[in-house]
Amino acid sequence: MGVAVAATSARFAEIKGQTHTSDAIFGYCIMVGNLGSIFGNFFGSRVSRKIGTRRTAQLIMVGIAGSQIAYGFVNRIWEIPLVAFAAGSSYALMNIACNAQGSMIQESVGRSLMPSFHGSWSVGACTASFAAGAIAKFVPVEWHLLGNSLVALFGCLMVSRALLPYSADKHDIAKNSEVPHHAPIPIEIKNFIWMVAIGSFLATIAETSVGDWSSIYLKEDLHIPIGVNTLGYTCFVLAQIAGRFSVGRLIDKYGIPSVIRVGGLLGGCGYLTGLLIANAERGRHNYTALVVMCIAYAILGFGVAPMPPSYVSVAGSIPGIPTTRALTRLAVIASTGFFIGRFSISSLAGLFGLPTALLLPATALIGSGLLAHFLDIKRIKTPA
Repeated sequence: MGVAVAATSARFAEIKGQTHTSDAIFGYCIMVGNLGSIFGNFFGSRVSRKIGTRRTAQLIMVGIAGSQIAYGFVNRIWEIPLVAFAAGSSYALMNIACNAQGSMIQESVGRSLMPSFHGSWSVGACTASFAAGAIAKFVPVEWHLLGNSLVALFGCLMVSRALLPYSADKHDIAKNSEVPHHAPIPIEIKNFIWMVAIGSFLATIAETSVGDWSSIYLKEDLHIPIGVNTLGYTCFVLAQIAGRFSVGRLIDKYGIPSVIRVGGLLGGCGYLTGLLIANAERGRHNYTALVVMCIAYAILGFGVAPMPPSYVSVAGSIPGIPTTRALTRLAVIASTGFFIGRFSISSLAGLFGLPTALLLPATALIGSGLLAHFLDIKRIKTPA
């Protein structure tokens, strides 16, 4: 999954250039992907329950690959929202299937493995981003995304054969049947999921803004040439990898709330400081601003590293309801909130410019860290 989407993020500046549009309009078009995510999340639990999470992952990866290929061939602005909707809905379905698999494996083993699973995503994203920067000057974006997506699709179909079988999904549903799929979720659990979802949505604003805007910000505001403008995203993902493969032990030792609190405050404050310095230096010392932003993206990547896997782990471990149902409810709320966040960034970019708009995801990550104390699973009781 990381290989599939990261190459597209690294070359968003060129995709935007092919449509000859402004930051705000391009952002609004990309934002339609969140409507696709909401759509996909509504059906994620039903699809996974019907055919199993392994089969869901295998089928939906075709949709992810197809949508990423389509990004390379768009040249009119009205095509972007159509592709974004397909990309968002397919990715949402894939996300639920893979995170459910990860939650079931983690619970079976009895220790924190989700950060490492998400770290594997980051390894794929870093590989694709680095390759994108190396070949951007030599390979047209459409042929690059075509080849990259086919490689990702083939690899995913091969390794997905080793995922847990349908019987594991049935066992998870049977074990967590106190609240059946068609029964209302108790208010205590519902409120807890809301708090997890708000924290997840704030962290996701920060994480996804790097993929959406880093290459555009470096190229159009700092005037960094194509190829070099992918360094910000690459630094972010490298730090994310380091964080995700090391944070599991910290979670086992200190707990998810403490790790998220430190990550949110560290990553958010570091990113905010880097943006303020880079915005002051741009136009005078652009490569100094580039170095500052690469450091800021790295701090952000390290800070945000535990966020997605931790929120998924918390939702997937709620007692009494099936894993896919909890993850679906989390994803629907978070993706709806993120739609608002993406709209806000695009609107701010249109009104005040992208450098100012990017201050929003920095403060959102700080907010996610401040909400961490609500994530203790002991706050809810097992349904009777």
